[in-house]
Amino acid sequence: VPATTNAIVSIGKGKGLPHPDIVYRKAEDFVRSLKNDIWKLTVLQCATVEAKSFLVGLGIVKKYLSPSQAIEAARVEEEFQIENWGCVEGGHDYDRLNCSIQMRSASFLLEMIESGNGSV
Repeated sequence: VPATTNAIVSIGKGKGLPHPDIVYRKAEDFVRSLKNDIWKLTVLQCATVEAKSFLVGLGIVKKYLSPSQAIEAARVEEEFQIENWGCVEGGHDYDRLNCSIQMRSASFLLEMIESGNGSV
């Protein structure tokens, strides 16, 4: 089911590191620009949720990041933890696989939308 919305929720100001107001406004403007394009909004939502990063989702939608680059960016923190503490079988390995599937699927959906070859 594609992501849909009747109202855009304010981008999480006050969470994480502080940014200038213009950053929040530009992010909200971009999300609002997708309100009539539910498939690209779905791509943004899938990539953003998996990466826990709006910028990674934006990078996928705007094609600033390849799927491999998005996966690498999304996994920085967990890979750092693995380097320090080791890989937990049945946990970290599944997280790696799931991230790869989600980012590549989002990117593939975007390619199908833009090529007109999909029946979405």
